[in-house]
Formats: sequence, structure tokens, C-alpha cells
Amino acid sequence: MNLTQRQRAHLFFTWSAQDRARTMEIINADRARFEVAGKGWVWDLESQVYNVNVGHKHPHVQARMIEQIGELPACAPNGVLKIRATLGELLAEHTGMAKAFLTTGGAEAVENAIKIARLATGRTKVIARRSSYHGATLAVLEIAGDPRKQPFAATMRAPLHIEDPHPARAPTARRASDWLESLHELLAREGAETIAAILLEGFTGTNGMQHPPNDFWPGVRAVCDAHGILLIDDEIFSGFGRTGRWFARDRWGVEVDMMTIGKGLTSGYAPLAGVMVSDALAQRFDDEVLWCGLTHYAHPVSCAAAVGSVEVLASEQLPENAERVGQVFERRFAEMIERHACVVGQRGFGLMRALELDRGAEAVVAKAWELGVFLPSRGGMIWVCPPLCLRGDEAETIADLIEAAIVGA
Repeated sequence: MNLTQRQRAHLFFTWSAQDRARTMEIINADRARFEVAGKGWVWDLESQVYNVNVGHKHPHVQARMIEQIGELPACAPNGVLKIRATLGELLAEHTGMAKAFLTTGGAEAVENAIKIARLATGRTKVIARRSSYHGATLAVLEIAGDPRKQPFAATMRAPLHIEDPHPARAPTARRASDWLESLHELLAREGAETIAAILLEGFTGTNGMQHPPNDFWPGVRAVCDAHGILLIDDEIFSGFGRTGRWFARDRWGVEVDMMTIGKGLTSGYAPLAGVMVSDALAQRFDDEVLWCGLTHYAHPVSCAAAVGSVEVLASEQLPENAERVGQVFERRFAEMIERHACVVGQRGFGLMRALELDRGAEAVVAKAWELGVFLPSRGGMIWVCPPLCLRGDEAETIADLIEAAIVGA
């Protein structure tokens, strides 16, 4: 058996019928590229599922992890370690929030944010966007609007959704107040006193790469304040520099009660996610039990990966680089829209971008692969989310290849 057959024999692939899983044998990676057996090096525009923010094989992150493995590779959840304290301080510094509850993945972080919201408010209901995605566990799928919930929909409670405040799909004159009106209607119908939290992605990811009007987030904050509802910002995809800011919410200057983090937290070098909590909310649990826990809480090696990743993001100014290099893609995509009738739009900030076609993207994706570019896609959208270390000249090269794929598809 070859390597793919060996793996297929005993391990599941995700989100796929196993006989139809699309696979590739990855044998190496470096910065913004990875190497595929029998293919060679390709540009990684998925950042190995949107999380290798500092780039592949960064020596500082690797060194942090190796040091921690040598010092103490495992520890009980309540163990006090220098690496845990250091990570807590870094997270407080860069998020402006008080405390973190750490988990092993993003969905688990969202579930714990919901638990904290229910503990703090005594309420049960959570409102989300219609096209939102917050993770793959049952409880989180139930709240979200992602189509991958459908096989389990019959066992789920009806979700509470507001429409997506996405200006690209509405007349330009439409304001956030139009969408906020639907939120007020939902609160009136359900009873605002029953709502524990409103859960929103800072910047919607693969369900459309959607960003709201500038007054949407402040409007939601005002609604939450008026009714004692907690505001949860899901920055698992968009956080740690991906949008050209440390966090997408920084573009709107809104304070939130909780923020879920993951992916770029460790740049994918080890599993770690978490929920950041405001000081006011954290203080509730000084003398109340926080009914949250897991065996691998704040795993030392994962914490080391996170410390290394955050240090690199700061020292190499990668959020700022994402903003600059993202502008290269924005300019090049605008030129493609002018030149090619099949390219109908673009969305995004920083290095969290999408190019919209008037047809399915499969042929363009296949041609790009031939040319050495791995392009993730859904429907007529192709995503451009490379590691944040990408240089401007590399972005120009990638844009050339994407345009060649569009022409040659």
C-alpha cells in the first residue's frame, strides 16, 4: 500500500465520504508554500486551513516548543507554569481582555463561551447570524447557520438567527439599522430577558467572507447594553492579524464581553484555542464556580507554540504586513474585475480575501493547481488566505498565476 492507502485504511478524513475524500501527500512546507509528493512546491492560499499565520516552519515557534518539551511536556490543568503565565500576559496585552479559558479547538472555545454566558446571565438563548459558522460540535452547529448542520437538524432546536449584514448583497443605501431592526424584532418575539448572548464572527469566513457596515457592531453593542445581553466576538478565523489588524473587531472599535480565539493563536503548530473574557465578567467567577474544564487545559507545548506565534506576530509586525500585502491583492483583483467578465467582485481585508466568479470555481481551482497555486473555494468564490509573512512581490506572482488560471480555465 502507498502512504495514502495506509492512512485511509485506519483514519477518517474530514467532511467527506471516505471513498471520495480529496487528499494530497504533503512532504514539506516552508513560509508560504508546501511541497506535495509527485507535484512539487505550491503556494498555500489556505494557510493549511487558515491558521499558519506566521508561516510554515518558523524557527522561533519551533524553538519555543522544543524548549518546553525538554522542560515539561505535560501538566495537570491546575499546574502553575511559567509558559502558562507568559501566554496569559501576552493574550491580555494584545486582546485588551482580562482572562482566558483555554481549550483544544475553536468549537470547544465557543461552547465554553456559551456556558459562561449562561452561567453569568441565568439565561439560555443565543442569537447568531444566519450564515455563521462557529465550529463542528453539535451544540455549536445548532446555534449556527452553516449547511453542514443539516444531517443533524431533526435533533436540534430551532436556532435564533438574524440576517447577514453584508453590504455586497444589498443596495448601497441600506444601513446597519435595517439589519438591527430584524434583531429588535427577534428580541421582541423571544423576549430580550431570555437571551444570554449574541454570537457574531468578527469577520465571516468561508460562509461568504462577509463584513458588515461600519455602524453594525456599535449598534449590536448598544442593543446588548440595553438588555443585559453578552456580546461574543468569534475571532477564531479572523484573529491574530489575518485581516490586517490584530483582531477584526479592531476595525470597528467595539468592546466585547467575550472573544473566542484559535487558529492563528498557535499558527497551527499545536492545537489550542480559547475564550477571552472581560474583567467584569471574569470577576464573577472569583467566588462562583466556573463549571468548565478539560484534561488538556492549557497544554504546556501548545502554550509554548502560542507564545512563540504571538511573539513572532508582534516582532515581525505581521498584522501590518497583512494589511500592506492585502492591498496588493485588492489592486490586482480590481484589475481582474475590469479585464475579465467572469470575475464579478472581491471581498475582504488584509490577507482574508475572496474573489467572486460568475460561475463555479472548479475549473479555475484545477488550473491554478497546475500552475502551482492551491486555491480553496466554495461555489463561485475562491479564497486567498496565505500566511501573513507573504511578501508583496510574492503576492504579485500569485496574482499573476491566479489571473492565468482564470484565462486558461
